[in-house]
Amino acid sequence: MTDELDLDDLPEAVRKHPLLEETAWVELRDSGLEPLADTPMVTTLKDRAAFLIGAWLLDKTKTKDRCGLLANIKPQMLRAVDVLAAGRFKNAIILPRRSSKTTTLWCVLLGRCWLDEAHMAGYSMLTTQKKTAERYRLDVYGPITRQWPDKDDRPVKLYKGNGTERVEFDNGSVLTILSPDGDAFRSGAYETLVADEGGASSIEMGADIKAAVLPAFDTTDGQFIVAGTAAKYREGNVLWEIVNDAKAGVLRFTVDDTIDPEQLEAWEPDEDHPRARVRELVEGMHPGIHSGLTTLAKIEENWNGLDREQFFEEYLGLFGSEGSNTGLIPPAHWERSTLPGDPPPPPKRFTMAIAIHPDGLWASIGAAWHYDETDDDLVAAAMALDGQVPDRKPRIGVGLLWHQHGVQGFATKALTLARKFKTPIIYDQLSQAAGVEVETLTRANPRPDLTPAATSDVRRGATKVLKLLDPKDDTLRHWRSPQLDQAVTIAVKRAIGSAGGFGFGRPKGDFGADITPIEATSLALQFLGDTNEKPAKAEIVFG
Repeated sequence: MTDELDLDDLPEAVRKHPLLEETAWVELRDSGLEPLADTPMVTTLKDRAAFLIGAWLLDKTKTKDRCGLLANIKPQMLRAVDVLAAGRFKNAIILPRRSSKTTTLWCVLLGRCWLDEAHMAGYSMLTTQKKTAERYRLDVYGPITRQWPDKDDRPVKLYKGNGTERVEFDNGSVLTILSPDGDAFRSGAYETLVADEGGASSIEMGADIKAAVLPAFDTTDGQFIVAGTAAKYREGNVLWEIVNDAKAGVLRFTVDDTIDPEQLEAWEPDEDHPRARVRELVEGMHPGIHSGLTTLAKIEENWNGLDREQFFEEYLGLFGSEGSNTGLIPPAHWERSTLPGDPPPPPKRFTMAIAIHPDGLWASIGAAWHYDETDDDLVAAAMALDGQVPDRKPRIGVGLLWHQHGVQGFATKALTLARKFKTPIIYDQLSQAAGVEVETLTRANPRPDLTPAATSDVRRGATKVLKLLDPKDDTLRHWRSPQLDQAVTIAVKRAIGSAGGFGFGRPKGDFGADITPIEATSLALQFLGDTNEKPAKAEIVFG
């Protein structure tokens, strides 16, 4: 928006509103829940005024206390405004149901049109034209006509005929309601475009709209805003892509993608699900509960009424992996945790796990261990010379002990390592391919210690890899390994169970892909305890 603003031109209800003043605005904004992620915010008088003008136009929006929208501004609404006020071209807003997400976006669109001459704005829901039109009639046409029943008294002109839905302003600005297709987005030189329900868009719809957006902004310095709840898939979803665009503005009220699936198995912990805590998660991330827009009891009803995947998407903001061929482990996280040179000797106690391709095409033995990482720099050296102890950072190392094509001789190799280092062999007890090798191992004399891994261990191992690689944790370390690095590149998210659980999977259409290195190392990681022992006398050679 342009910077000029004459306060005398503002509607009286806006001019006298306490939130027009920066201190009050920021105080309310920061009183709400902290999101999982938000990019740097900016607040300006004009952006505050624009939002409040939109709220004034929509003041007859139904609220719980029936006092009007201007009296019911919520913290998360102001946070969204200030993320957008930073002026980034692409923006993603993810809030759970009942958080006033769409109402906030309507206020921004209407206010910008009111304040800027000939401001061209567009709104669409990435579902259907019919649903987009219905949303306009409920959210915009309805509140404005209730506040000004006589059209001659209305400060804006409203149109609701099929295909002609729009709001026209005396200054030449227009808010157009668009069908969810690329042609509609190409048809005008827009300055602000909102694509709501971005998580609901198909891959084809998202691709069509993305192809239309850049040309639509060729001659304007505008914004493209995608909003919604999480999608069933990631690859090709426009909301997911913008959320993960480093240059985009982002506001994300969700749980972390690396959450342990066992925490999602029940509303409250119980005997069968001791780690479950969905209620606690919802309370901690749903701004609608915190700001009085909904209640925990109502959301619990939806937990009981919706299928699990839908609840995770709409209330916890967890994107699914349906049809995905996108690698589960972020390449940047894996690269960041790579150390140069050869891995150090593992301590006396470490964990060792095997993984075998379902058809026996590939087989791997992975290891995980604790070690202390000391800063290798001049400061650490100077501290050592001065008799001080350098900072030692507890880390977890993982590596590939053995990798081969096929399974011939694999059981013998696993047995040799188990005997040499006196460590159990961990295996997925539901893997038929692993079961064949384990049967061979049980006939050995002496028989090695065998540790079966349950489905929950497979899930938690994959989750633990993601968590420890995340820069917020920064615990996992590994060294260059062509086979392990390649497996990390191709391994995708494989759904396990109905509670959001997942493990590592092969890309769609590539059943022969080799992900056994990351399967083996993640199982070893899952069974790693907290003991950090002295280095082993025997030297391990990594594959």
